[in-house]
Amino acid sequence: MSSSEKNWLVKSSTRILGPFTLAEVTEQLRTKQISIIDEVRQTDGRWSYIRENKLYMDIVKNIREEQDNSSEQTMTQSIAHHTMTRTDILPISDEMTLTPPPVSVPNLDLTPPPIRDIKDVTPVPQSPASRTAATAAVTKSYGASGDARLQDKIRGKSNIMRWALMGAAVVVVGVVFVVLTQKDKNKTLGYDELMNQALRYKSLGLYEKSLESFQRASKLKEPDMESQVQMATVLISEDRQSLMGRRILERALVQENRSRSEIVDAYLGIAVSYMMDGDLKQAEDTLQKAIGHEPFNISALLNLAIIQLKKGNYGEAMRDFDSIYRKNPGSVLALFGKAMASVEYAKTSNDPNFLSTLVGDIKANIQKTGYLRQELLLFLVYTQSLMGDVDGVNRAVVQFLAEMPGQARNYIHPLQVEWRFTQWDYLEKYCAEAFKKQPPHAELKALRSICLMEVNRDSDASKILQEALAEAPKDPYVLITQASYLSKVGRLPEALAILKMPELSQISVKNLLMGDICITTQDIACAQASYTHIYTTDKRSAPTLYGLAWVMMKNNNRPMAYDYVRAGLQAEPNYLPLLELRDQLESE
Repeated sequence: MSSSEKNWLVKSSTRILGPFTLAEVTEQLRTKQISIIDEVRQTDGRWSYIRENKLYMDIVKNIREEQDNSSEQTMTQSIAHHTMTRTDILPISDEMTLTPPPVSVPNLDLTPPPIRDIKDVTPVPQSPASRTAATAAVTKSYGASGDARLQDKIRGKSNIMRWALMGAAVVVVGVVFVVLTQKDKNKTLGYDELMNQALRYKSLGLYEKSLESFQRASKLKEPDMESQVQMATVLISEDRQSLMGRRILERALVQENRSRSEIVDAYLGIAVSYMMDGDLKQAEDTLQKAIGHEPFNISALLNLAIIQLKKGNYGEAMRDFDSIYRKNPGSVLALFGKAMASVEYAKTSNDPNFLSTLVGDIKANIQKTGYLRQELLLFLVYTQSLMGDVDGVNRAVVQFLAEMPGQARNYIHPLQVEWRFTQWDYLEKYCAEAFKKQPPHAELKALRSICLMEVNRDSDASKILQEALAEAPKDPYVLITQASYLSKVGRLPEALAILKMPELSQISVKNLLMGDICITTQDIACAQASYTHIYTTDKRSAPTLYGLAWVMMKNNNRPMAYDYVRAGLQAEPNYLPLLELRDQLESE
């Protein structure tokens, strides 16, 4: 190995430095530009701490010896300085000289001869001072007992301090009382209030809150039949109570005077419960009953197509999803289902030219809504990989990395469709396959790390992301992925430091991620600056409108906050943070 070859990389904090020669790394250690706790590796090797690398043992030993010598010298100087300081303060005035009584020992006269001007500074045990002595000391320090004016001032200041402390205590007690009273009020909500709250939350799309209120009401007494029927789909979808929810809906179907819409909704809920249990035959039969009442019910048609997808009938599923999407171009679930069925069908087809239509549909749809946008962009990467379009793959990778990850959790899903086939647990395999099919460049590694983060494999995501950073430490899309990772694992200051790097100045998602961190840290000014910057170019972004509404709420500007919420829900009616903020505004 040549010592002049530049084949060494250094990882210091979040930076990847290099390449350097062996001598350059050694010199940086001597000049303290890097530390022995930093990591180092050759371009074809693995990372290791400098202090543990055999090639750097000598320089590490020298640095440690220098630190030990420096510490010893510093300690010696500190002790000397401390000793001198203690000596300087030892002299005591004659008035404070303490003379101990002579010690009497039988048959021995050890009384020392009188010596002038020598003071004994040996400490003697002190007994607690009496109240009289303390009063005398105060009198001696602050004036004679006859100085009434001075004594009045002292008493006045003491009274002021006493009343101030009492006032503060009263305020604290009052705040605690209000908080506890509010908690007690929430705890003492009756059955009717909780049930009305549950139904209201369901109508608003706040399904988790709806389920929570229903469960609290159920602890007080058994809900009436009608309330159970109305909450059955929430129990099935949100609490995965498929059997209980199905039995409630089956009992509702045998009751008379049910409207057609109520009957269809019941069949849809029952079908979803069967799909969740894996009983596709019963689910299909139930959906046919729903279609018998409403032949063009989109939820029933979507569920039937999903069943074909689950059965592995990819060609039929692709055609069913495409038919639904052509009649309902706003259905993201239909497009998503078509994408999944199409790529599976393409693997067995000799002529995958139909994929070009899918590419066009995805490109058109991602401009309309953020719902499942990054998931559809992953299918765009995978589809163009199947088509052999390398340039198309690279462009789609950049589009994927330019989105905020983890946004699917911010959108509510329909209760009457088994939407869970859109989850990342099912998508991660497409990400892995696309990664294997293409040359693994830095941006593709960043995409792979996001897929791993989505399924909570954070350690694996970190490893592949470090490879991407080593390969392209200045790439803005790799850096934004690193910031997303740091934000996800709670290392917010480090994430903010990366987002402020000049390399990210032209990346729009930087401001969305920064605004999200600012809300987490309750930094109002930071959030306002981040979201305002995006709003100037995109006035329909639901995350941006939510961020600005949050800022207005914190600034007590409720009318403006409500305007932003209303605009955001017009653009994205199923954006959960906006729905929750609207509920907060309307409840207070």
